Amino acid sequence: MADYDVGFRGGRVFVGRDLLDVDLYTQGESIALLSQPGERQNTKRTIDVTGRIILPGIIDLHAHTRDPGYTHKEDFFTVSQAAAAGGVTTWVDMPNVEPPTTTVGLFEEKRARAAQTSLVDFGHFASGVNLEEIPKLAAAGVTGFKIFQVSGAYPHDPRLALNDEGKLLERFREIAKTGLPCVVHPFNQSLFDFFSAQAFAQGKPRNHVTFAEIYTREVVWESAITSLLSLQRESGVRLHVVHTHSARSLRLLRHAKSTGQNVTVEIDPKYFHLGKADLEEKGPQVCPAGFVVEDKERMEEIWRSFRDGTIDSIGSDHAPHTKEEVEKQRIDAWGAAMGNPQYDHYLSVFLNDMHQNKLSLVNLVCCFSENPARILGIYPRKGALLPGSDADLVVVDFDRERVLSNEGLYTKVQWSPYAGWKVKGMPVLTMVRGKIVAENGKVVGGPGYGKYIAGVPQRLQ
Repeated sequence: MADYDVGFRGGRVFVGRDLLDVDLYTQGESIALLSQPGERQNTKRTIDVTGRIILPGIIDLHAHTRDPGYTHKEDFFTVSQAAAAGGVTTWVDMPNVEPPTTTVGLFEEKRARAAQTSLVDFGHFASGVNLEEIPKLAAAGVTGFKIFQVSGAYPHDPRLALNDEGKLLERFREIAKTGLPCVVHPFNQSLFDFFSAQAFAQGKPRNHVTFAEIYTREVVWESAITSLLSLQRESGVRLHVVHTHSARSLRLLRHAKSTGQNVTVEIDPKYFHLGKADLEEKGPQVCPAGFVVEDKERMEEIWRSFRDGTIDSIGSDHAPHTKEEVEKQRIDAWGAAMGNPQYDHYLSVFLNDMHQNKLSLVNLVCCFSENPARILGIYPRKGALLPGSDADLVVVDFDRERVLSNEGLYTKVQWSPYAGWKVKGMPVLTMVRGKIVAENGKVVGGPGYGKYIAGVPQRLQ
């Protein structure tokens, strides 16, 4: 009788802050043993991973599943397939669906739908806008809360937006009582509206190029971060800010963290991967990125923030829309859908960053796995490859080269902003709680295997 279910032999395993020459064995849903090479164990299946590395599975705190309400773009099954293909073993999605997740009943319906179809583990950040619903949602087991400061056309649903500082403080205080994280999309909507009106008065078109230029202006983000940090200090809420591509915002956040403020910082890849050339070539598919990569000061600050720990996590902002929907940005970006899919090519793009010496392996694992698990309060159950941890892992061929394309994608919209990129490094196997869900570029997991990840309250002592 086999002692272990699966044994990975001959590879290198990321443990702590290093790659170790050890073999890894799973039993049931957990990692059971790390042993020295050559210490043969009795297993049901042995996988030779010689020349490859094993990393903790990616925990993505920023997915837009589009389910329910917009399932022509994505649903819980297709998003989890694309996630598995890209090395993501847990995703947490957002409330801007239809109907938006503002009540316990809507949250429970959404969780039940995902449980039936997702093949990787999942969580949900419910809306934090409705004050009276916050304690009810916390009691029902939400992973955390999400508040948008940006408002406009979908996906920036005005029903989920809140900019009034007094009302924000009121919500922050209530969320702080739950001990759950509060995710905020920082944005100074009034300044954005002002700059938009100014641009239109100058005769600029309402297209994606004008939108991207205004949307990425430093002051729109810096002023929002300044306010949010003050409100966090006043309320004690566990603040998690996303889309932090502004250089001045990152400096503010670095200082706040150095003084002990309870704030964590997330960035999404489009802001440091997709530049003006991509905007010109692929148009609305890469909006609202496009003016960040060419900003030398901003890019230096982003990479510095990875190295010094100012940035805690990478969130995919997997945000699929059909090509027809995003193309409407050429006529009126202010009234069109915006965002792009990320999952199918997710890990490969970042492994390529490592080959270009932009990121270290420690940076990557901390931002992809360990820190997100700590933010959710589930480390080292997830986010680590240790005996007793969930067997969530990705086997990587670090040296395999390929040209990314739109062929064979699992995302329902069937396009990627990275199509045409030549990259080095790719995931070759993804495992979730001891079950292989993707192997050799093909998803092999079935619907309904994923488990829900509830929030774990964490309060300052």
